[in-house]
Amino acid sequence: MDNKGYAFTPLVLLLFIPVIIIGLSFSSLVNELNTISSTAIGGDVTLTTANTIYTSIKEGATDAGRNGAYNATRKVIDDQVYLTDSRTYIRDQVVTSLNSYVIANCKALETQTGRSIYINNISVDNYTTQVFSSNDVNITQDDPFGFYVSVKGVPIQVNQTNQSYTGTTAPITVYVSIEGLEDPYIWLNSKERTTSVIYKYPYYTTYAGANYHFADAGVKQNQLFYLWDAMNGTNNPSNISRPYYFVDPNGLSFFDRLENKTVSTSHSAPNTKMSTFIMGDPLLEDHSSNPAISFIDHEYFSGLAGSIITTKSGNVNQPSGGGPYGIPVYLSSPYKIQLGLNGSPYPLT
Repeated sequence: MDNKGYAFTPLVLLLFIPVIIIGLSFSSLVNELNTISSTAIGGDVTLTTANTIYTSIKEGATDAGRNGAYNATRKVIDDQVYLTDSRTYIRDQVVTSLNSYVIANCKALETQTGRSIYINNISVDNYTTQVFSSNDVNITQDDPFGFYVSVKGVPIQVNQTNQSYTGTTAPITVYVSIEGLEDPYIWLNSKERTTSVIYKYPYYTTYAGANYHFADAGVKQNQLFYLWDAMNGTNNPSNISRPYYFVDPNGLSFFDRLENKTVSTSHSAPNTKMSTFIMGDPLLEDHSSNPAISFIDHEYFSGLAGSIITTKSGNVNQPSGGGPYGIPVYLSSPYKIQLGLNGSPYPLT
């Protein structure tokens, strides 16, 4: 009997017991589900943080590579002194920039997520300035108009109370374009009279053999059509009338140009080399007794003689924007052969 005089039969009591048990079990289940949900959500944030670190390294490597290449060109131009080891210089620039970018991003992640981040077993905190070293970064090249920045896999750790992610990033390799950068080799060797910006000659159709199209039918202003465009820099991305650079296994690589190497002292692979044309004869006083100097950059600066390219209507002349109009185009015999310009005079069409 209860305090109001109601009597409970044994059957009624049995009906109440399961309700009480279910109520207790449900309360425990809710608490457990809340704990599991918090753990799962926290784990997602921890894993997302780890993935963001990887993305940050990849983005940082791309930006750092371009910045390193630009700084190298400015170092040579501004100091008027060539680099002795341009790959090492750029790699060190990459390491510095990569550290700055990744550490700044990871500090922001720590603030946003409440996690503690370690890269290369180094805590990313207010006192950390370097989590990558020169041993973590490598510079390679397999074409003339860019290079690769490789960052080896490094251990990372993301910690929070009762949670931790530990792993190693996959190796990262990014391509860094050098197009649009000024060529210090041209500037210094022309006694600061000629600037040249690196843009790839767009009509070269294959790396296997000489397929430059310089001798294709068609003449523009008494110039072979594609040769004239290559010397004029027609339609380059910056709309600057400076000669294009073309793939040239006998030329100089970007790193050679930062070090003022010659063809004989270069150790770069043939598929990483390029050449361009020198317009306007900026060193006329150095070879005034023999003005017939090859227009190919490294041959021009070494004073190597060339012979005139002609069509049936007369000499092929350089574009007027490169200097005094009417200067014939001179090339050495090996380059006439390589560029497909060693045949009979080319007809007007």
